[in-house]
Amino acid sequence: MSDIYITFGYSIVGLIILIPTIYHFLKKKRSHKDFYFVVISCSAFLLLAFYLFTISVIDIFNFHQGNFSIAEGNCEIHYFEPSARGEGRYDISIGDLLLSANIDDFSYLKEETISCI
Repeated sequence: MSDIYITFGYSIVGLIILIPTIYHFLKKKRSHKDFYFVVISCSAFLLLAFYLFTISVIDIFNFHQGNFSIAEGNCEIHYFEPSARGEGRYDISIGDLLLSANIDDFSYLKEETISCI
């Protein structure tokens, strides 16, 4: 949960820094040689900060409302080979919860049944 608060904090800092920077360049520095670069790059980071802020607020709200789930039990990891129908994948089942993972992202997984806490 602390990583959500850290993300929330960094997004707030980003918003506090980027909004005045964009405002300053739009109002007073139009003739600056790097005007377009600064405005476009700051706008891209501003969108990222807004996204992180929104996601963090949603996660914090759901956590405090109790809208999250924890799965415990036996983890069954099944490997599906790539075929003509699609790419290969891992299917991980923990009780009633079924997750799917990309082979490239989780190449360290192997097909097994283990205890998950």
